[in-house]
Amino acid sequence: MKRNDLEYYELNAESWWKEGEALNLSDHFNQTRFEFFNNYIPNWKGIKALDIGCGGGLACEVLAKLGAKVSGIDLSLNSIETAREHARNNGLKIDYQCGAAEDLPYYDNTFDVVLCFDVLEHVGDLKKVLSEAYRVLNKNGIFLFDTINRTFKSKVIMIWLLEDLLRQLPQGLHDWNKFIKPNELSELMESIGFSDIVIKGFDITDGTNFETLKNIVAKGLSNQRQGEKPELFKIQINEDTSVCYIGKTVKR
Repeated sequence: MKRNDLEYYELNAESWWKEGEALNLSDHFNQTRFEFFNNYIPNWKGIKALDIGCGGGLACEVLAKLGAKVSGIDLSLNSIETAREHARNNGLKIDYQCGAAEDLPYYDNTFDVVLCFDVLEHVGDLKKVLSEAYRVLNKNGIFLFDTINRTFKSKVIMIWLLEDLLRQLPQGLHDWNKFIKPNELSELMESIGFSDIVIKGFDITDGTNFETLKNIVAKGLSNQRQGEKPELFKIQINEDTSVCYIGKTVKR
């Protein structure tokens, strides 16, 4: 089976804004993401923000509605076209471009904030992506991110459970070997010049232990048999980084 299958985004770009579809899960995650990020940016009005790996524009539209001046870039042309059409239909002015995170088509010191959700665990050159984010940020600009830890627990939950068993995520979407330990990411950021790093657990399984994991599996399989939509995960910010984590850092 092909892993880190980025073609999925190109082939399913029309589903970004369809409730119940795998790509639309990002909309569910965004509520908790922005509750966390608002601790560092309480007022987005007038903020110049870039979303790297913006997909169909779900986070970009959140930012635009908050008053930010938003740009979004994604490797998937079909996703960018979906984002442009949805923004146009909703009267939102967002600058979308198709391009690679490793080679951003923006000048140095352009943005106040750069965001990167569900992306770092997919890229070909992590250090280059982080360096590009650093380059396009203004001095004292903030980089906001989330990604997946490389642990046995993350393999069980993100791949064996959510992809292979419950099929709540597309099979082959992730490659466990590309998941990133928090200390690895922090060390790489610091080597580039980032500072003031904060990392918290982005717990998508409601504090999963053995008992709750059994309940998630049982409920998910029951929903599958009955043809029902899977129940969305409860998400909380805590100290458990063993599966997913979220964070911020600053360009000094």
